[in-house]
Amino acid sequence: MCIAVILKYSNQNAEVRDMIVEIPFNLVRLNEVANTREIVFPYGNDWYRMSWEDTPERFKELYVAWLKLQGIEIPEWLKDYEKDTIDIKDVNIEIDLSKCEKIPAVYPLAR
Repeated sequence: MCIAVILKYSNQNAEVRDMIVEIPFNLVRLNEVANTREIVFPYGNDWYRMSWEDTPERFKELYVAWLKLQGIEIPEWLKDYEKDTIDIKDVNIEIDLSKCEKIPAVYPLAR
């Protein structure tokens, strides 16, 4: 599996501002706990979580397509991401790690 990393640096002090990584869709999980939605995914040897509000639209669109392929009714909160046509040539999700939180490998996931 190949995961590309793109670093963007501010022009002052060479500090990392954004760290964009590509994660294959099939490695990203939607987690719903206590009325909160987030995605959880591995990157390198670590696991991360990202709030639903920060989750890229590409993931949401692919997630809705995945639900439809399984014959699962699309929940109302996902209806905005339902598309008639979706391009699946590239199913990687670009995620900004600076908007994520590193989590322990034993992080509780909803079932």
